[in-house]
Amino acid sequence: MVKGKRYFKTLIMGLAICCALLISGMKVNAQTVNEVEPNDTMETAQLIQANYETAAQAVSANRPSQYVVKGYTSTADEDWFKVYLTAGTQYATCNDNSFNFQVYDSNNNLIISKSYTKTGFGVKAYPFQVSSAGYYYVKVQGVTSSSSSYILLVGGPTYMVQTCYVSMKSITMSGSNVVVPFDLSLNPNLPTGAVIYTMSMSDVKSTAVAGITVKNRTTGSTVNLAAFSWKKDGLVSLNLPLKSAWDVTFKYNKNTTITPKFSLDYVYPVTSENAQEITISL
Repeated sequence: MVKGKRYFKTLIMGLAICCALLISGMKVNAQTVNEVEPNDTMETAQLIQANYETAAQAVSANRPSQYVVKGYTSTADEDWFKVYLTAGTQYATCNDNSFNFQVYDSNNNLIISKSYTKTGFGVKAYPFQVSSAGYYYVKVQGVTSSSSSYILLVGGPTYMVQTCYVSMKSITMSGSNVVVPFDLSLNPNLPTGAVIYTMSMSDVKSTAVAGITVKNRTTGSTVNLAAFSWKKDGLVSLNLPLKSAWDVTFKYNKNTTITPKFSLDYVYPVTSENAQEITISL
């Protein structure tokens, strides 16, 4: 790439990102680095930091350990990055427009080669194994002759939030508590590694029951929903796995019939594709 094209590419990328931030008015809570030329070879690879965000950071919308690379590429433009990774399973997390990428070790041995295709769900993650800690190299290349933008994170998975709704059958309260069990442990539509950060019960009047408790049978932990609002926040530190067996206890207050809907807000690591909102009917 000639010097003039490099300058133009960098200028356009910077303007696009600035405009997007100004239009959205959103606070930037992640570490973002713009791809900078020249980085067309392994020898000139741009040094970046690995992404090691946490579930708690995603819930708080403050992600100081999230490291995002934004750039522009084409079939004629290779972008190389150098990143220090720890041993174990790592992820190349892709977003924005379609592009190809490869990951190499410091001896130029290919570890993974994939083509990311943009879909309506956006972010997609590709796992790969790192045998030992050290520097690794990522090559990004476009799939069209015209330059297009891309987003890349390398390291640990990024975390996203989503909601699972559980619609219960009608419950008749008559002189005693009622326990409603349900099991999400084998549901294939729920992501592995998801943990609850908020739970709430709707369609239950404030005085219909004396209380609502929720037990996660995997951990044995019990959560008391706040009286009248029937909601509990700040649960991410309890590490309550979404894919578990659950017991919901409605404590008797008076004779009545209710048809509750239970909402489980969860945070999960994107190890493949985004999870979608789901409603489960008991």
